[in-house]
Amino acid sequence: MLKLLSFVSSHNFTPLSNFIGGIQFQSAFTPTNHFFHLARVFSSISHSQSKMEADSYMFGPYKIDKKEVFYSTDLSYALVNLRPLLPGHVLVCPRREVKRFGDLSADETSDLWLTAQKVGKQLESYHKASSLTFAIQDGPQAGQTVPHVHIHIIPRKSGDFEKNDEIYDALDVKEKEMKQSLDLDKERKDRSIEEMAEEADEYRKLF
Repeated sequence: MLKLLSFVSSHNFTPLSNFIGGIQFQSAFTPTNHFFHLARVFSSISHSQSKMEADSYMFGPYKIDKKEVFYSTDLSYALVNLRPLLPGHVLVCPRREVKRFGDLSADETSDLWLTAQKVGKQLESYHKASSLTFAIQDGPQAGQTVPHVHIHIIPRKSGDFEKNDEIYDALDVKEKEMKQSLDLDKERKDRSIEEMAEEADEYRKLF
């Protein structure tokens, strides 16, 4: 930063046309304001990149339609499920494509669980549930089929499963079905994008 300021202050700038990031600027720069023009340009480019990133979500190798996402932060996002196990069954994922839980950064880990906590609390109330199941299948031998860390959040009610632990067997089945549904070369039997978008719209109102 000091070197750049020194460079700016030690050179005389005459009227010029600059092309930065595909944007043309035609103005006369003075030594005192040239640096601030550059800062403004790079700030604008950075903002555009952030907006572009905010409009695109990846779940492992699969692109997720933003209509399916109902809550997001700089590091995490929550989406509705292709085949929910119970009403309110959603997923929370890190924005960065990370295969294993242990590979998340400290900030990503914290944000992921804070997001899961916030989402779970709202969906439990919305679905008039009394409990929540939070589950991560970390690695293929644990039942993970999509190589991207994700937390299953499932609002629970009394009697939703005859034996409570049966939910984990059901999760294994749903995880495999989700992988098959996401594969574009396989027949899709999951919910339509319209159904999922409608559900996401309802959940979005909670935040």
